[in-house]
Amino acid sequence: MEASLEETGECPICGKHATLKCSGCRRSFYCSKEHQKEDWPRHKLICHAWEIEENEELGRYLVAKRDLTAGDLIISEVPLVWGAAPHASSRVCVGCGKRCENADTRCSKCFWPCCSFNCNGLLDKDSHGLECALLAKTRIFPRCDLILVVRMLILWKTKSKRWKLLEKLKSHEESRGPETGREAYEEVRNVMNHFGPLLSIDPSCAKILPKICGLIDVNALETMPPEGSAAIYQTACLLEHHCIANTRHFFSLDDKGRPRITVVAVTSVKKGEHLSTMYTHALWSTRVRRQHLLATKYFSCSCERCADPTELGSHLSTLRCPCDGGFVLPKNPLDFETEWSCESCQGTLKASEVEQLTDRLEEEVEEAMRTAERTVLSDLLSRIRALLNPSHQLCISLGHSLIQLLPSDDPQKFELCKLIMNTISAVDPYGARLALYTAITLHELADCPGEDKKAHLSKAVTLLASEPSNSPGEKLLRLIKSELEFL
Repeated sequence: MEASLEETGECPICGKHATLKCSGCRRSFYCSKEHQKEDWPRHKLICHAWEIEENEELGRYLVAKRDLTAGDLIISEVPLVWGAAPHASSRVCVGCGKRCENADTRCSKCFWPCCSFNCNGLLDKDSHGLECALLAKTRIFPRCDLILVVRMLILWKTKSKRWKLLEKLKSHEESRGPETGREAYEEVRNVMNHFGPLLSIDPSCAKILPKICGLIDVNALETMPPEGSAAIYQTACLLEHHCIANTRHFFSLDDKGRPRITVVAVTSVKKGEHLSTMYTHALWSTRVRRQHLLATKYFSCSCERCADPTELGSHLSTLRCPCDGGFVLPKNPLDFETEWSCESCQGTLKASEVEQLTDRLEEEVEEAMRTAERTVLSDLLSRIRALLNPSHQLCISLGHSLIQLLPSDDPQKFELCKLIMNTISAVDPYGARLALYTAITLHELADCPGEDKKAHLSKAVTLLASEPSNSPGEKLLRLIKSELEFL
């Protein structure tokens, strides 16, 4: 609940003048938190900004229950289950999820990593207490990235209410079997091999492990904070994918150290419209985005951006033709095997040829980015621009690193900043996915001659307002605020 100085209403309990507004629907007012709590049994029926619908193509998904405006709260919930992210390489505390600085600090009972011998999470019977006994009994070799699997096994074994909610989510087991040839099947086998000591004691766990691994791969969201963790949420996991999402989410720790997710609208959403997020990076090209979705989420997107050969005018996939000024575009971006043709000379390339070219150039870009030297990045950018549209994904990636190395009076810095901002405005018009990326660009653009520094920095501050404490975004926010103080 929050106070509003601009809007007031009438408390539905006592009828008195009320200034405290429900933070869920932002339409009901109360004179006190006590009266809000008293009204909740009635109000909860109309408070939610979303409702669940279902069809054969999407399964369960969320739609707006009422008209929404940018900034409206849609979801705020704690996870059903959380733990270290899959494939995490860092040591994460089994008690609180924080990164472990000391390799020798372990739980005294199960010997899995912890941040401190006095970590409150280790002592909580409802969290690590449940799994600690199992880990100590089976002596499973500690692997932080498997703690989420252990926690879900316990929820299944104890017939927890949370498991009943988890098993309603999609796991796509039918697409992860040995006949599919996917890496997911080998990952499940590796998990089973690692859990050998547990399976020897309780063989029944083997039948549920494929489903658990599928639930994690398909539904888990990486959190920040805590860094290096992943969580599965009852409602937020139903947000469908769209390459131009209409929501944004961020995380914060609740009083029990759990990563609470908050989802807000980033643009106006009409009642009945689908609520969406983005499962991929906004600056990936269409081929890369769709391949990633097919490999990890078991579907291929066909939204308006994916269907447009120019990607809404961003040209993140477009190649340059050797002919004079021609650009090469896919004839049908929704077909992985489509031909690519020049808009000027009508010359064509096979999809495999385009993939080979971009994959080779991507390797060169990744190698150059590791050096982060101005001359290396600048020379490579000039060279690949002979083969790619200046707004191609690889050119934008190189350019974003280069602007942070160029002096403010270098004309190339201004040109690249403007190009990057134009690309961002096409593929992330509402700031749903690229807040930090955009803020860095604005910070560099602000130093260019003739630019309105205060306006650019102020916009960056707005974009970074929800960045987690001690994250790269929050550190940049502090720097920009200090710079604004001297303007």
